[in-house]
Amino acid sequence: MRVSFGGGLLTELEEQRQAWERLENNHKRVLALPWEEFDHIDSAKIPRALDFIHVLHRDEFEYPYLSVKTAEGKIRIKRPTFHVNNGLNHFSVFYGRTKANKDETETSISEESNVPRYIHAIMDYLAGTISIYKECFYLVNDEELNLLSQMKLSERYRLSNRSTFDVGAVEEMLLFIHEHLQLEPIKAIKTAVIACNDFQMDLHTKNILVDTLPNEKECYFKRYECNYNDVMKIVSTYGNYLDMVIDDKDSLHNASLQPIYTMLVACREGTKAKFFVSKSAERTGKGLRHKVISAPFITKDILLDNLGGGGFEALNAWAQLDGGEFLLATEQGDITGKAMERALKVIATEDTHQARQTGGNTNNVNLTGVLSIDSNAKILLDEGMNSRAVNIAFRNRPAQESDNEREQIFSEYWEAFTIQTATSTSRTAKISAGVASLVHSFLYWKSEKFKFNFKIVEMNNLLDNSMLDDVQERILEIYTKANPIIYFEHFPDLVQLLSETYIGAGKKDKRNKALEFIGFKQVNKTVLKKDGSGYTSKKAFVVRNSKRVQQIVTSYLENKMEDNQM
Repeated sequence: MRVSFGGGLLTELEEQRQAWERLENNHKRVLALPWEEFDHIDSAKIPRALDFIHVLHRDEFEYPYLSVKTAEGKIRIKRPTFHVNNGLNHFSVFYGRTKANKDETETSISEESNVPRYIHAIMDYLAGTISIYKECFYLVNDEELNLLSQMKLSERYRLSNRSTFDVGAVEEMLLFIHEHLQLEPIKAIKTAVIACNDFQMDLHTKNILVDTLPNEKECYFKRYECNYNDVMKIVSTYGNYLDMVIDDKDSLHNASLQPIYTMLVACREGTKAKFFVSKSAERTGKGLRHKVISAPFITKDILLDNLGGGGFEALNAWAQLDGGEFLLATEQGDITGKAMERALKVIATEDTHQARQTGGNTNNVNLTGVLSIDSNAKILLDEGMNSRAVNIAFRNRPAQESDNEREQIFSEYWEAFTIQTATSTSRTAKISAGVASLVHSFLYWKSEKFKFNFKIVEMNNLLDNSMLDDVQERILEIYTKANPIIYFEHFPDLVQLLSETYIGAGKKDKRNKALEFIGFKQVNKTVLKKDGSGYTSKKAFVVRNSKRVQQIVTSYLENKMEDNQM
């Protein structure tokens, strides 16, 4: 069958010819590498396996052909062994033996039934489907870059620990080839550029480029289908929404910086060192904000309790985070304890972690994501972890506000930011709204001279005074009566409560945690004796965390007023 033979086809065939000639040349170069220098017991198998590669050529006829000499004309291959597509060109490959007779008038062929999986990885690199940039592996056969972790490489090429070359060896193999060939990416790799239909954000140069269209010869960190005018209309609405739902100016500062911080970490222009915690009572707008700001990212929902455990369940939980950029933890219980803090520290600071999927092998996953916790529960971390947490307090809705009133207030924002789709029972964030939150964050970051000076925000962990034990409530009662230092000798009833409330094993630890919850600590105060004859030591409760005490006292007094009104 002959294909139509127009000018467009000639141009296409010429482009294809140049592409397959490049691939054939790269194939010859990789065959000529000093494979004896590749440190693997089976390194000799690699060039032997590559000998079976034959890039098929195309002409005006339907089926591609082998580039071999034969008296009968071209040997056409109806069913190639496999295909390679780099996003600009596609190639068909015959994998097997070719043997010419003595006078080279005839050639016999025999296809190999099994193609080693590492051969597919090598051919993807030689064709430009995979590019190596700063020792990272990227798929560049689309408009958007795809960073390949060990787990993703294993999935793409179906590698296992039983393979001749496991995923680690395949990575080393590709780096060995790249060290010698130094192939340039077929597309310009823009690891810090977010491209939309008619504008781009360059996070490396810190610029927004308007009237800038995507280029098929470029591969972007992100590519979104949205327009500049539509996005900018939503930016101001998003700013108004933050003003309405965020509780204080320091929380607003932190919330405004979160999207751009997360994107900078995702594209590796920023260093990961923080995680974000949003907290309030229920139905305050946290969920809608997270829906919007997570839209531009690869979002993974996580359960923190699973990460802090042991065994296969924990390894599988870590595997779910691979490649995630926005790690969203909602509906979590109390966030306390050493196991939880260890998991939080890994997420906040590490680039990789061992993981294992069901039925898979143990591999390293990319922890490129920034954690965002949405909680209504108690959050108490030690001082080291508190320095990594960026807190965002949301404003509680008025107690008298009805569900209908609340829905009316939030409806304009749900309409502006979300859309109902056929694939989901709940409304989905518009990508234009997600990009608008990112632009809003970028512009705020710019106003901060491109610095991340996150503010310390003390969360309100006291939603109801019933959460307080007798000692905590008595300390707050005494403190609010102008007693900044609470001496034991002045309040014998408090000493009695201490002995009755914290009993049994670990009573000291229980007492310290209770004091920490309200921002106090127990000390021995050195004071001057009444007669001036010297100094003595007295037990006392003093403020340990002034911001927490201020927050707790405010909530304590407000709760008392509400209880009295009821």
